[in-house]
Amino acid sequence: MKQLLIITAHRKDRAPNQRFRVEQYLDFLKTNGFNCHISYLISEGDDKILYQPGKYFSKALIVFKAAVKRFNDVIHRNKYDLIFVCREGFLTGTTLFEELLHKTKAPMIYDFDDAIWHFDVSEANKNFGWMKNPGKTARLISMADLIFAGNQYLLDYAKHHNDKVVIIPTTIDTEEYKAVPFQVKDVLCIGWSGSITTIRHFEMAIPVLKALKQKYGNRICFKVIGDKNYFNADLNIQGIAWTKETN
Repeated sequence: MKQLLIITAHRKDRAPNQRFRVEQYLDFLKTNGFNCHISYLISEGDDKILYQPGKYFSKALIVFKAAVKRFNDVIHRNKYDLIFVCREGFLTGTTLFEELLHKTKAPMIYDFDDAIWHFDVSEANKNFGWMKNPGKTARLISMADLIFAGNQYLLDYAKHHNDKVVIIPTTIDTEEYKAVPFQVKDVLCIGWSGSITTIRHFEMAIPVLKALKQKYGNRICFKVIGDKNYFNADLNIQGIAWTKETN
């Protein structure tokens, strides 16, 4: 079987982009002759620390452990026939590890599904914003042998740095997520599914949601999935954590 190294930030069933662009294809890849090795950086325990304010020593330790893991990937890079990078290979703005991994016989595929070249950092880690590098995405695109872009907008951006780009839309497994008939209920729920880092985008819709609530009252409600610490008293929203079993 061919050996495929998949570089991700998060463990399996943790990040939406990984679930829908990588993990749901693992069985298909295995059936078609690929032995997939997923190398992720952030453990479940580290995940609980990384998005909390402060805890600088613990976060530095997470970065150190991540560097050790990536150097281990580099040491064993020559045993792989293909390398797949999902968004980025490290937590900071460096592209060192991707560059070292690319110095092998294995072609590198770079996959991205969002405009991640724009500067973005969570509120809990805003003091580490200087470690980010908005130009990182362009560098990763330029070095890749093939780029998977999630849509036309991303393809247009990637084309400025590399011609070897194809659109691979983000899809869902229709065997797992089946359409159900719409049911008219007394209360209509409007939902948002995101993450700790994207919750501020949801807040841009608050004025509209307040207007809807004022017009329809108790006939509508709101649900926020992804950031369990989010709270909005005006709209009676308490965020809930995402889980595969319930969301």
